[in-house]
Amino acid sequence: MNIVIPIAGEGRRFRHAGFRLPKVMLETAGKPMLYWALDSLQPLLADHRVIFVCLSRDLQAYSLDQTILDYCPHADILGLDAPTRGQAESVWAARTILDKDEPLLIYNGDTYTKIDERSLLGFHQDDGMIPVFRSSDPAFSYVLTNGDGKVVQVREKEVISAWATTGLYGFSRTELFLAAAEKALAEQRKADGEYYVAPLYNDLIGQGYSFRIEPVKLCLPIGTPEQWRYFQSVIHSGKGEGGR
Repeated sequence: MNIVIPIAGEGRRFRHAGFRLPKVMLETAGKPMLYWALDSLQPLLADHRVIFVCLSRDLQAYSLDQTILDYCPHADILGLDAPTRGQAESVWAARTILDKDEPLLIYNGDTYTKIDERSLLGFHQDDGMIPVFRSSDPAFSYVLTNGDGKVVQVREKEVISAWATTGLYGFSRTELFLAAAEKALAEQRKADGEYYVAPLYNDLIGQGYSFRIEPVKLCLPIGTPEQWRYFQSVIHSGKGEGGR
């Protein structure tokens, strides 16, 4: 399995709030933010290939690679010369080192999720899955399903159901993602100026592929200063079931 963590963005909201470190390195409830994202994938990290897509400047100026290796010792680290225009483009940048026939998990570095281990290990039973949690916040992507729990449509920053995506995306074969990403990049299909992963499922559904949702036990986004502060209050209160 390919597990890709795309963290090659600029982290504008944190920078505008006065932070200088790469977002995933910010101390968050006593540990780097990255720790909490990786904790979500703990059952998989030791047995599968994990690829981090980063900015070269963060690797050089802040030793981001050492932080990554502290929590994922066997990680492959890809450094990019310039920020990408979204997570889909970041993962696309790693295409030459991905095994196209293997399943693919994409997970952002700024969300803490509790998901059933069996779901993580069996996500490729269909053509893929999208872990979800209940929300009505338009800051997230949303998934519309049919009566069987199959995905009908995915929309970025538009509340079309009660199911928001967690930032974890599964494809039964890496080549499915790559084909959809290549098309989106060629056609310059962005949402809010970025290439997101979630909308790529729509093209694949249109081609007859089948994806299901997987409700998670807990999802706490940490990607904005406000979410970051709230997350820490939850962890310190003991309500987040955090830490391994």
